[in-house]
Amino acid sequence: MIGRSLYGFCFLLATLGWIPVQAAASSELGGYLKKPLQSRIKLFQQTGESGRGYLRRVAFDSQSELRTRWRAVTTMGKWDAAGFQPELNRALTSKEWFMRNAGLIAMQFAPRAQAIEWSTRLLHDPALVVRTQAVRNIISLRATESEAVLWQEIFAEKNFRSGESLWVRGHMAEALAKLCSAGRARSFQRLLLEADPRLHRWAVVGLERTTGFVLTSAQDPIEVRRQKWLSRLGAERI
Repeated sequence: MIGRSLYGFCFLLATLGWIPVQAAASSELGGYLKKPLQSRIKLFQQTGESGRGYLRRVAFDSQSELRTRWRAVTTMGKWDAAGFQPELNRALTSKEWFMRNAGLIAMQFAPRAQAIEWSTRLLHDPALVVRTQAVRNIISLRATESEAVLWQEIFAEKNFRSGESLWVRGHMAEALAKLCSAGRARSFQRLLLEADPRLHRWAVVGLERTTGFVLTSAQDPIEVRRQKWLSRLGAERI
């Protein structure tokens, strides 16, 4: 209702010659981008090719605001990821980190193989926020195909700063615990021995999944669960 009212107002101004017709349409569509994702998808679906053209244009317009461009890319993904694949590929290879981030969010709605391919590739991204979104994608996609790369990246130098573990490693540990294959006990033991407490919960979960042993209740404090596993690992060779 609000969208139609906005359209009518802009159309009236254009009819009276107070603003150009193209500007009126852009004003209307720009208003759509300010709405929550589900609402704006419904509105853009009613616009057909004019809406598609607007999104393609504004997403890569360096004069547009960062938020507007980010929302244009995520809207393309939710609306029609396959149809906008060239634009999403362009966003994913952009020099601007927020465009790569938006592209990854959009890829959650793309065909699974493509979404996994891009998410795995951008685990190497120089921007921490982009790497974090790549991991979140992998978790939501249950992409066991990415496990080997995740194990490489969780110990990669770029995921530490001045020797301190960065937050993305906690997300990586979660992904690994949820996607782990058999025979990864030593790797999870290594995480369990680190100082970063964000890793410990997932190291315990990973050890339970990869070995089949459950030493404590899930309700026990994580440090209690950690110490139980450290004791076991010190007594038995895995």
